[in-house]
Amino acid sequence: MSGAAPIAVIGAGVVGVACARALQRAGLPVLLVDPAPPGSLCSAGNAGHIAIEAVSPLSRPGVLAGVPRMLTSPAGPLTLRARGVPSLLPWMLRFAAASRPSRVRAGTAALAALLGTAAADWRAALDAPDLAPLLRREGAVAVTETPAGLAAARREAAVMSAHGVRVEALEPGEVAELVPALVAPVTGGQFFPDAMHAVNPQRLVRDLGARFAAEGGAVLAQPATGFAREGGRVTALRTAAGETPVAGVVLAAGLASAALAPGLGLALPLTAERGYHAMLPAEAAALPCPVSFAERGFIATPMEHGLRLAGTVELGAGGRAPDWSRADILVRHARDLFGGAPEAASRWTGDRPTLPDYLPAIGRAPGLANAVVATGHQHLGLTLAAVTARIVAALVAGGDPGLDLRPFDPARFARARPERT
Repeated sequence: MSGAAPIAVIGAGVVGVACARALQRAGLPVLLVDPAPPGSLCSAGNAGHIAIEAVSPLSRPGVLAGVPRMLTSPAGPLTLRARGVPSLLPWMLRFAAASRPSRVRAGTAALAALLGTAAADWRAALDAPDLAPLLRREGAVAVTETPAGLAAARREAAVMSAHGVRVEALEPGEVAELVPALVAPVTGGQFFPDAMHAVNPQRLVRDLGARFAAEGGAVLAQPATGFAREGGRVTALRTAAGETPVAGVVLAAGLASAALAPGLGLALPLTAERGYHAMLPAEAAALPCPVSFAERGFIATPMEHGLRLAGTVELGAGGRAPDWSRADILVRHARDLFGGAPEAASRWTGDRPTLPDYLPAIGRAPGLANAVVATGHQHLGLTLAAVTARIVAALVAGGDPGLDLRPFDPARFARARPERT
């Protein structure tokens, strides 16, 4: 196959690397295209939680109604950059439209179907002895601190259970037994026995990328700039280095997908949903598994190099300098919850690629027989990378993806005016 034109996978984040690896394991020549090394952007700093319980899209009435309250709280989980609001308005209007009850029900069913095999697909993707330990199945705990928070969590648990998620209600004493490091009073919680987490998300992606390269996968460290098309097919990938003939393309470039999508006849209204993390030394709080705090909007995940505090949503910040006070808020939360937590050993920020309905774009590009899109995974890039990769490999091979992809249709927002090629 050394002389065969490859499938070009654009994007070396966790979704792109997983797709490249799945195509490679299917026996296809693959070219992974990204100017940055695997796992360099959001994949480097995500929460590390395989969130199989996240069946409800964030575009829903309860979240929409809570926006004013969240915005008025200095330590709240949501903030807007004022200068970015005008350009964000079209996205926000689409978000509001996606929050209609009928849309939420349909989105929940679609997302639950996608999440249903996420854990199993990751286990299949990491079947080698040196890769399997990168993910641990130790469950996850969600904690509530107020009666209102507990009531909301119980309602959401009913939705999860109805869509096949195993969830166990926890009383305050049971939370204390599972998470003895907690010193703050709680009203209860939930345990998700099937949840997993990455011991080091960046290493997971880098090790997958290294395995891809070691087994003959090619890497092109150039930014993709466009496509050559002929007869309803993509014939070449364009980069600053020139044109590379391809047998097909997979667009999995996160936020960069928005600029490339018109070349595939698509308009993807992706926004940069900025998140932050702070790393604490492991001794800051001994946690048995990821522990989330919905009312505070963050999660604490034990990793091989410390305790990661990740969360918050900052909109309208694309292209602007980080507001490190958002990461400092996470450390203050940890002090409230676990007692004298030390200063952060490091801080990080990254921009999640998010579509207004909080469903990823997965499927064929319109009118192109050999172009597949896999982007817009919002908070669930790590969670959904392996299942997305399995679907992409099936689509490229002309097989059955295993579920209805219409809710994730990349063309559901609009088709772009075809570009000249």
